[in-house]
Amino acid sequence: MSYESIGKLIDKWMNDQKFRADFRKDPEEAIRLTGIKLNSEELSALKKIDWKRSDEELKSQISKGM
Repeated sequence: MSYESIGKLIDKWMNDQKFRADFRKDPEEAIRLTGIKLNSEELSALKKIDWKRSDEELKSQISKGM
C-alpha cells in the first residue's frame, strides 16, 4: 500500500469540501480527477468505508487511521 498516495488523498478529503461531496457521489471518478494513483488494494480499502456518515465521524475515523 502506498502511504504517500493515501496520505495525499486523505489530506485532500480532509481539506476540500467539494472533493468530499464529489467523492461521496463517485469515489473512483473523484480520485481519478485528482491524479492520485491507487492500486486495487487501496481502492478496496476505501470502498469498505461507510461514506454516508457525517464529515465529523469520517474525519475522526480517518484521524485514527481508518
